[in-house]
Amino acid sequence: MRMGRRVLAAGALTVAALLVAGCGAGGGESAGGSTDVARSNAGSGGRAASAPAGGGGASEAAASVQLVDLGNRIVRKATLDLEVGQAKLNDTIDRAAAIVTEHQGLYVSSSTEVPKDQPAHGQVTFRVPVDAFEGTLRDLKGLGRYRGEQSSSEDVTTQYIDLSGQLAAWRAQEKVFLRLVGEAKSIGDVISIQNQLQSVQSNINRLQGQVNFLRDQSSFSTIELDLSEPGAGGRTVPQSRFAKAWSTAVDGLGTIAAAALVLVVWLVPFGLLGLIAMWAFRRFRPPAADVALADRPPAPN
Repeated sequence: MRMGRRVLAAGALTVAALLVAGCGAGGGESAGGSTDVARSNAGSGGRAASAPAGGGGASEAAASVQLVDLGNRIVRKATLDLEVGQAKLNDTIDRAAAIVTEHQGLYVSSSTEVPKDQPAHGQVTFRVPVDAFEGTLRDLKGLGRYRGEQSSSEDVTTQYIDLSGQLAAWRAQEKVFLRLVGEAKSIGDVISIQNQLQSVQSNINRLQGQVNFLRDQSSFSTIELDLSEPGAGGRTVPQSRFAKAWSTAVDGLGTIAAAALVLVVWLVPFGLLGLIAMWAFRRFRPPAADVALADRPPAPN
């Protein structure tokens, strides 16, 4: 009975911790909040993590957990459009990779297309540390004739603090359940505690994955190079819905016309063969023999 009460108390503390964590994160609804708001939410997340500490000895576990990184978390992306010299596509890609390496960046992927007797073009994707984003972008612009760029940034600080606060609370609660397992006196208590422990660990894994993703996206910015030689089409401009519908309709009419042409090509020879066969049949058919009809005998009187 005493162990069962401890398990119930631990479960109640888990719910209370999550409620406090959610209230603490609700102070910043927009992703573009200031650093002061982020720090305020971090403090709320810290109180959420320490909420389960009432379960006898869990305060030390909560205190040992690293709660929240208070630095701003900004996800930055940029697409740079450059025109390079004739037959210089591969050389430009190598030079771009060298620049990114100097800034401690990473090569992600690339795709190139070299049509026959036409200028080549391609795309290369890199990831660089967020602190080196501006410098890397500035150096890459010197690789060719600048034709434009697209960039975006998203402040995920509030979301990161919210998830980190929840994760800290769940980790503190995990330590409580692990201690209770060691103090269990019966198999029933062990099974009950392990069931709740599995649920806690499942939430920890889910939140840890989300935190890792945000940390990765905000630690390394993404830069995509769109390179093309003189005369190449470069990146295809996205079409509107009407343009896509019109293009689909035109393609459909072209398909129908092609099918009709194939049908005509197949039917014409067979039609000609049929006409020739009918002419030959009428031309060479032997004439029908004349048959004289016998006189009918006179009817008897």
